[in-house]
Amino acid sequence: MNNGEATEQKKIVWLASYPKSGNTWFRAFLTALLNDGEIDINQMKTDGIFSSRFIFDNSTDLDSTYLYDEEVKDIIPEVFCDMAGWYLKKNLFIKIHDAYAFNTENNPIVPTEPTRCAVYFIRNPLDVVASFANHNNGTLDEAIHIMNKPNGSLARQKNNFNVNNQFRQLMFSWSGHVESWTAPEVPFPVLVLRYEDMLHNGLETFTKAVEFMGIEVEPGQVEKAIKASNFERLKEKEKEKGFGEKNIKSESFFRKGKSGGWKEELSAEQIRSVITHHKTVMEKYGYPTEMPEISTETSEQKG
Repeated sequence: MNNGEATEQKKIVWLASYPKSGNTWFRAFLTALLNDGEIDINQMKTDGIFSSRFIFDNSTDLDSTYLYDEEVKDIIPEVFCDMAGWYLKKNLFIKIHDAYAFNTENNPIVPTEPTRCAVYFIRNPLDVVASFANHNNGTLDEAIHIMNKPNGSLARQKNNFNVNNQFRQLMFSWSGHVESWTAPEVPFPVLVLRYEDMLHNGLETFTKAVEFMGIEVEPGQVEKAIKASNFERLKEKEKEKGFGEKNIKSESFFRKGKSGGWKEELSAEQIRSVITHHKTVMEKYGYPTEMPEISTETSEQKG
């Protein structure tokens, strides 16, 4: 791999988030921004996901099914250095759900050399619960269990021959994920965007992200992209043509796209569990941690 040249290429912008926090919505916005307002949700104008086996195998000429996860994580920083070196594009926008973690060589799995910056999307974890459960075709309690686990992960795989198109993604807990990407030790600029601000203060929030990433735009271009990537439009596109990133077990990828739904969807016990585990980080980012008046029944229990 052409690692020497890659180290000079500061072109990767990481689009980082815990699942169901606005990452795909933002990629749709970027697609519209870079494509004159046009969006095909199955052909986003971004550059794949960090956990992609295809990117890894294509770069290394290895069959990753013969590697342990620890071996993959030792090699993967070099893969993205290489990718930055041979891509002619000025910017690479790469989605990542992995926590900012370290491999067996005590190096960050996200390489510093080709990285320009990261945009980190955060959403009230109480709202993440139902959306994450829908994505996994699981229960609310199962989603909360993963979010509260210090070593929570996506795409868990039992062995090298029981695989899918993505590697295992170690996320830590919801709080651990946020703290890993926002720690002062992270060696590149990180902009935190709240899902709620994207929803309720879109123009200012998306403009801030565009300026942070160093993308030059014409007057009105951001507004046009925001309108084109409106949640209802994305949901309609999924109904028309499907969405390749949807879990095959779930009914839809784009669910409600709102904030505050947790008040009707979670029981008092479920709310208390999330707040107990994540109160410090929730308060840091302006999410309420007082227990509301709420029915003891969840929407699941009500049927």
